[in-house]
Amino acid sequence: MNKNILLNTNFLQKDNGLHDTFLESVKVFKTDQYEPKSPLIYDVCLILVLQGKKIANLANNSITFDCDNYLVVPTTLPLECETYASEDEPFVCLLISIDKKMMFEIIESLEKREFENSKGNILGIFSDKVTSKIEDTTKKLLEVLESKEETSILGESILKELFYRIAIGENANFLHKMFLENNNEAKIARALKNIHDNYNKNIDVPTLARVEDMSVSSFHTHFKNITSHTPLQYIKKIKLTKAKDLLVKHNYQVVDTAYELGYDNPSQFSRDFKNYFGYPPKEAKASL
Repeated sequence: MNKNILLNTNFLQKDNGLHDTFLESVKVFKTDQYEPKSPLIYDVCLILVLQGKKIANLANNSITFDCDNYLVVPTTLPLECETYASEDEPFVCLLISIDKKMMFEIIESLEKREFENSKGNILGIFSDKVTSKIEDTTKKLLEVLESKEETSILGESILKELFYRIAIGENANFLHKMFLENNNEAKIARALKNIHDNYNKNIDVPTLARVEDMSVSSFHTHFKNITSHTPLQYIKKIKLTKAKDLLVKHNYQVVDTAYELGYDNPSQFSRDFKNYFGYPPKEAKASL
């Protein structure tokens, strides 16, 4: 991505953190501090880096996204991300929630034969090259986001153009598969959403498999191929990341958080939390 695109906006003047734009589905994230690898949940999004670099880790898989490579997370995944930034060169990106209905319409309009035979990457996350057309579309989006009126009139059409460019990318194989209703990838994507939405309930793997009309062994295999985690590992990471949100954003006490997540033993919750984040839950706020 050409850095001149960023220089022509007011995003560099924003404070560190996540900021809304005139489009509800588009956020701007900025930080001028290096951030070591830390757990985060990403949910069906496109990330376009305007400056700086970030590395997403999913188990033993590492993906770099920067000005030349965008990141697509077609399903809900717990990632460990490391951010490279400084006061001289802050990390700035657009975090765009993917409109599932819009993306489905785009993929339905494409010739599926071009993608069904593609080997591609089975992992539920991918990066792709920022083409000149994607750069041009991003520039248009940034210009429109400067005006509430222009955003309300032109914003959605520019997003659709951007999603189309992403959908025809070289590595977009999984993105297509997750929108094919009876495809195994789509089934796992629905199961991930189910876990994400019901993190505070007792979720068992046989039920998840049965809901998607899959055997437990097949469910387990496809789940691990896509997420690099077993279902139980994934469920625990979602629960613990949600726990951090409850502690930090909603001022929950540690014991209340443990019970909210379905733990019978708060001490076990504290041990799991510390093993995952590197500090006990009572220090969650201070870690920020």
